[in-house]
Amino acid sequence: MNRLAMAEEIDQRVPILASCDHDELKRAEQLRKDFVSDYSVKKIPYIKLDDYVIGKGRDNHSFCYRLEREMDVLGNILGAQASKFGIYYGRIKSDPTRRYRFASRWGGNYKEAFKSVKQAIVDLLAAAHQNDFIAIAQNKMSPMFKGKILFLYYPNQYAPIYSWPYLQHFVRALDLVDEELDCEADVQRALMRYRAKWPKLRNQHPVLYQRFLYQVFGNPKYSASTGRVIPNIPLLRNAVEGAQFISKMPTSPSGVRFKFNGRGKFDYERQQRNSRRIGDRGELVVLALEKQRLIEVGKPKLAKQIDHIAQRDDGVGFDILSFEVDGRKRPIEVKATSAPNLQNGFYITANELEKSRKLPNYHLYLVFSATSKSPRVFIMKKPKLKGSGFVLQPLNYHVTRSGNVKVKGSGLEL
Repeated sequence: MNRLAMAEEIDQRVPILASCDHDELKRAEQLRKDFVSDYSVKKIPYIKLDDYVIGKGRDNHSFCYRLEREMDVLGNILGAQASKFGIYYGRIKSDPTRRYRFASRWGGNYKEAFKSVKQAIVDLLAAAHQNDFIAIAQNKMSPMFKGKILFLYYPNQYAPIYSWPYLQHFVRALDLVDEELDCEADVQRALMRYRAKWPKLRNQHPVLYQRFLYQVFGNPKYSASTGRVIPNIPLLRNAVEGAQFISKMPTSPSGVRFKFNGRGKFDYERQQRNSRRIGDRGELVVLALEKQRLIEVGKPKLAKQIDHIAQRDDGVGFDILSFEVDGRKRPIEVKATSAPNLQNGFYITANELEKSRKLPNYHLYLVFSATSKSPRVFIMKKPKLKGSGFVLQPLNYHVTRSGNVKVKGSGLEL
């Protein structure tokens, strides 16, 4: 998400969340601290079996019960089978007998399995303390169980989100690209690194950050037929790897015009309103391609100087300041569409249009299929958008008061 847009979301939502959820999060944090105190790393090897397993009844507030049920407010891991704990007490469909159950990878009997599970928890926490991310990834505990343990003991390093579909959903939403995100713990850390960039988020409880992400980006969508998550957009890293410049404008279907819908708005504007991220994704793809272009011609220093201006100021008239090989400035305005051609057109502001006429070496980059794994970028230098195969249509009027305006009732007489 564009930094300006994220700043607006934070300013609007965080104070409300902080006020409404303050007492609940305060109690939740005390539950977390009590749990970590009761089950310190030194105490975990000495936990007894029935003090660990879930399934021994409501009165048995065990390690697994407290982690899953009592601290549900600190991230939900309900829904997955109890086998995620390594060992549990209960029955299965094929066997109604209630007994200790475990996966064979943990040992040959329940005592061996319990010993192995406890050691895996100790090893996980030791790896987290040492920032041994390879050991964390290789730890054979189930990902959701592992993720919640990591958060409870290291709440400022691991986000309180544990499901892989949800973690990937937020990575896509935030356009996190410069990350190696190969497992759930990697993504938990990446999300917390992003949080650290925003003081207003960093100074709040991590669960408030979790709730903020859900409010802004919602839940991932699932396919009704397969039950699997439908990725609304590929990972930025994959999109950048598949992106390339093209030398010819993609052809549009003949006879198709950019039409208004029933509300007097262009169809493309509705798409932009539903997903402002199309434009953000286009800018990030262009930013990566420009850096790559300069590096490939032996100008890494210029590549480092490329400035993504739109991240902090959307009124300059262009989005990215790049460079030519000889060091001259290359102002770039990015227009992105999810379509494979220019059938739906694009929007340009009066300021952008003016800058395209006045700024030397102004470039317009059109990004097609911006939300796919293979974006295509067509470059127009000093574009002439009036004529030359383009049609400009005025869509809005800027209204100000003058001495001739008479105000009547709730309307204006111009």
